[in-house]
Amino acid sequence: MIVHDPTFGPIVNFEDLRRDLHVVYDEVFPHFNLLGVVHRLSELGGDHPSVSIAGGASILAYSLIVAAGEDELAASLKDKIFTLGWTEEHCGSDLLSVRTEATPIAGDPSGRMFHIRGQKWLINNSFHGDYHVVVGKLDPEQSGPRALSLFLVPRSSTRNWNRLATHVLTNMVLTEFEIDGPGRLLGRPGQGLAIIQQMANASRYQCTFMGVRMVAHAIPATIEHLSSKRIFGDNPVQFSNVFRQLHDLVLQAAFYDFVMYRSVALNRSDFLAFYGTMLKSWLLLRINELLGQNLLVAGSKGFLRESIIGRVAIDSFVLPVFDGHYTINTLMTAKQARRYVEADTPVDLEERMDRLRRNLFHETHHGELHVDARDVRRPSFFDYADYVERLALPIHVPARALIDAARSVIDLIDERGLGNDLEHRYKVGDLVHWLESILAAAEMWKVTGVDAYLNLIVQQFNSTVNTLNDIVAQSDLDTPFMQPIRHLPIAQPADPRAYLLDLLDVRGRSGAGPYPASGTGVSASIGVRHERMAEPALASDR
Repeated sequence: MIVHDPTFGPIVNFEDLRRDLHVVYDEVFPHFNLLGVVHRLSELGGDHPSVSIAGGASILAYSLIVAAGEDELAASLKDKIFTLGWTEEHCGSDLLSVRTEATPIAGDPSGRMFHIRGQKWLINNSFHGDYHVVVGKLDPEQSGPRALSLFLVPRSSTRNWNRLATHVLTNMVLTEFEIDGPGRLLGRPGQGLAIIQQMANASRYQCTFMGVRMVAHAIPATIEHLSSKRIFGDNPVQFSNVFRQLHDLVLQAAFYDFVMYRSVALNRSDFLAFYGTMLKSWLLLRINELLGQNLLVAGSKGFLRESIIGRVAIDSFVLPVFDGHYTINTLMTAKQARRYVEADTPVDLEERMDRLRRNLFHETHHGELHVDARDVRRPSFFDYADYVERLALPIHVPARALIDAARSVIDLIDERGLGNDLEHRYKVGDLVHWLESILAAAEMWKVTGVDAYLNLIVQQFNSTVNTLNDIVAQSDLDTPFMQPIRHLPIAQPADPRAYLLDLLDVRGRSGAGPYPASGTGVSASIGVRHERMAEPALASDR
């Protein structure tokens, strides 16, 4: 999937991508299958980050066409590559400040053709894309929610492309370019932001899945490396300090895989945005941290070009950093904070666990792309402490004291008039994500029945306490600090390599089987040569 281009050097093979991407589009339209989208994309690109993100950008842009209700267009354009023509250098992700203008074309009987003028910046696929899904304004003086409209702009309406060199994902082609030509309105005038929000509810899962796949390749690579090299006559994995570090990395890697799929399994329409914002902010930042720690544990092996260990540690920063998405999503969660900590309605424990077991890791049609934004604004939160208590954990987790402390922190922030301060909104949103991570860890233990995962609950609880205590200390709030709880002893296996790899397999532990299922999906239907996260050979070298 990587070729040597005479102009750009080693880049994504956009011709192969154009030929095969229809397999993923088929999961978007006519019936949207969230896990089907991410699974087919993963198989199509062999989990190579540049290919996955280039393909992902095209899929998200295609999804906007579907979300806009342009079914006839969507059905006819499954052999095309698209770009997300949003970002402008002066405003980044502040879409309400874009300067791209759209003027109706006189004499157009449909009333849907416009002349588009503007500049876009840091756009993936744009040199090779067939169409650009562009954010623009009919009235450049407007800046409210209904100021934006979406347009489908052909490549012929763009010019003056300039590739922007990047430190990461160097096989992608990101450019700045100008638009000066006709484009077709998607949806209704002024509906652009609503369509984007509708697509974004589902897109957060796609982006996070790429990070989860990076972890799924990097952690086993470190285990294998430290189980095969020799220092002082023994494999480093046998050293107690190395094993302890690897053990903690493996627990977190298995947990992040579970968190991603748990969010899909439980994402009833009202929870779609809540889980998505947690994935796109909290989880992606945790993945960055994990891959960086993994590089440190692996040592010099991670510096080598053929090793994925170091490369994904760098490339993973693209996922939350693009335009500050992790901040935006955390601020969105902060709006739900008080409802989250004050909810007192009991949840049906058996129904929830049954739904989790039935849906975990399995592809189902939930129609996430077509959920009305009004249906996801107020998730049905439940009594947090009551739920933890009824999970009957074999360790003591003071959930009621924790939720009381979190409520106290939110009260004090509001009493001091800091509730609308961006710094404190971010901190509160982050705290809610950490609270939710405890529930996820507890449910992971409940679903798998693996006592080795109990330390995940301890880890998430202690990290939540640290986050809460930091808020108290940094803002000098008049409330007591909370205390962490003790870790359980970890196993001392005779075969550390086998133990760690088995612990990493949360899919197998939950009875869902390995990923991906052999003989299904894109690998069984098209002739794509996979470069499973290894440094790809160029076409001329094969």
